[in-house]
Amino acid sequence: MKTYKDIVYKKTETRDLCLDLYLPEDADPPLILWIHGGGWRDLNKEWCLVMPQLDKGYAICSVDYRYTDEEVFPAQMHDLKDALAFLKEKASEYGYDSSRIAVSGDSAGGHLAEMMGVSAGNKNWEKGEGDYSVQAVVDFSGAVRIENPEHGDCFSQLVGAPMGTKTYAQNAAIARPVHYIDGSEPPFLILHGSADPVVSQDDPRTLRNALEQAGVPVHMYLVPGGDHGLSGNIVDGVIGEFLDYYLKGITTVITPELQPCHDRTVPLTERYIR
Repeated sequence: MKTYKDIVYKKTETRDLCLDLYLPEDADPPLILWIHGGGWRDLNKEWCLVMPQLDKGYAICSVDYRYTDEEVFPAQMHDLKDALAFLKEKASEYGYDSSRIAVSGDSAGGHLAEMMGVSAGNKNWEKGEGDYSVQAVVDFSGAVRIENPEHGDCFSQLVGAPMGTKTYAQNAAIARPVHYIDGSEPPFLILHGSADPVVSQDDPRTLRNALEQAGVPVHMYLVPGGDHGLSGNIVDGVIGEFLDYYLKGITTVITPELQPCHDRTVPLTERYIR
């Protein structure tokens, strides 16, 4: 494994934004762009829930972005789009496949990953005519509706207005991924805990339903008893199968084969014989 820490991908007025790269031994592996959570204002790129995928042949990039006490949304989208453009430009230098990139994140980072998945081609957030597409999205517990009053301070800081005001409603609409879905999105995997006390199950269901209606491949796994923040062998396996299928073209689920020993053991009754 090769590791590159604190690579500066963007300079802002207040600080440099950095990313960490982790590369497996595989040649030209697909890349997972990871966006940490923390209410858009906490944690850092050391918090990365997809690191187990490194052992499965995926390169991983964990990225900084501006917190909401530095700049309100959509500054975070500008940062992440710049990070994606940087990663595509530097693929041959570091040794991963820029045509196979998944974006992933948890909680606030899950919301930003959703937004990255639905906003390719948004010229308000992108520079020039570059390719800002991603090939898959893995969303851990991401917010969708941006409206839970119990966590209104995070949402208010995200959009720069008090919850319940007209300005909040206008600004929050810009941060809702369902408003951008047009059917061109990449496949989505939505992971959510059945006991999540922070983000309601209505959020991932809202996103799933909107993607399905638009004809986008979407897979949702509700983790039994899962809290806000998910990890473990089952979760890692679900992610691995999803990414293997959509980024590597590998079907890891084997269809069982029927054998003569599985045949019906009781003869058909006369009434069922045609």
